[in-house]
Amino acid sequence: MLSTIGRSARSGQYLLRTLNAATTVTQTCSAGFATAGAPDRVVEVTSDQDFSAKLADVAGSGSLMICDFTAKWCGPCRMIAPVFSSLSNKYTDVTFVKIDIDNTALGNTVNDHSITGVPTFVYYKGGRRVESFSGARADMLESLIQKHAK
Repeated sequence: MLSTIGRSARSGQYLLRTLNAATTVTQTCSAGFATAGAPDRVVEVTSDQDFSAKLADVAGSGSLMICDFTAKWCGPCRMIAPVFSSLSNKYTDVTFVKIDIDNTALGNTVNDHSITGVPTFVYYKGGRRVESFSGARADMLESLIQKHAK
């Protein structure tokens, strides 16, 4: 029982650090960050064919594309969504794609990526998968953009 309490406490601490990091980023960079209702550059993919077309576009250009596998019912997904939106306005040379895992028209795309948790972020550079991680980690989201956008 004590180990269960310890795990719960560590999980709570991680969530608080993540929330604080997202809040700090939003407060310190509010001029460059989108707010609710503000336009962003995130493209919502609605079918497997649409995803394939987006991937082919970045493969031809050699640019970076970040896929946010998300769900409407997911709390951490809703928490990280404004950060993802803000980064789409900050990094205009990167393609930002949102994929709803509950959309049946995207079943093959979700299965091909072996999505087991949300949010999951997958990075493609020139059409080739280069990185991925799961969790609402604003710090990692941006540091991997900086790493691969070069």
